[in-house]
Amino acid sequence: MEKLLAWVGSLLYGMRFTMLFFYVGLVAIILGILGKFLIESYKLMITLMFGELSKIDLIIKVLELVDMTMVAQLVWVVALAGVSLFVTTGHFENKDVKKPDWLDHVNTYNLKLKLAFAIISISGVHALKTYLGGDLTFESIQIVVMVAVIHFTFVLSAIGISYAERLTREKGET
Repeated sequence: MEKLLAWVGSLLYGMRFTMLFFYVGLVAIILGILGKFLIESYKLMITLMFGELSKIDLIIKVLELVDMTMVAQLVWVVALAGVSLFVTTGHFENKDVKKPDWLDHVNTYNLKLKLAFAIISISGVHALKTYLGGDLTFESIQIVVMVAVIHFTFVLSAIGISYAERLTREKGET
């Protein structure tokens, strides 16, 4: 029985490299976001130089670019931390590759917290964009309220994750 368990454990550990395909897919998504970002930036620059754009429309367009940037950063953090945590740790031993300082402190809890705060930031930008883009009809107010409720739910989730981790650490210390 112990040999079987050891074999299953070795198999599962060896399969960690299959996660690499997911992370390569995330890199492809980042490149797709980059392409969309460059196209939208180009369109905005052309409009700014040769067209007309109201201040609110400009703010909304810029918020959309910020939103894309934050989504790309979120995907990058997940991919980099995931490879570091779950696939390999030796890829940063090459002296030519600079390891980000925050990666030394990443564990699954910290990764969850970084993701939660990134989602809150993205949600906040989306909420602001929704608020600025709407007129004061009953329907648009309902949409803004719903977006605000969803954003607040994300904030409560992050607080809950932080609180649960704090309780876990306090119990571990006693």
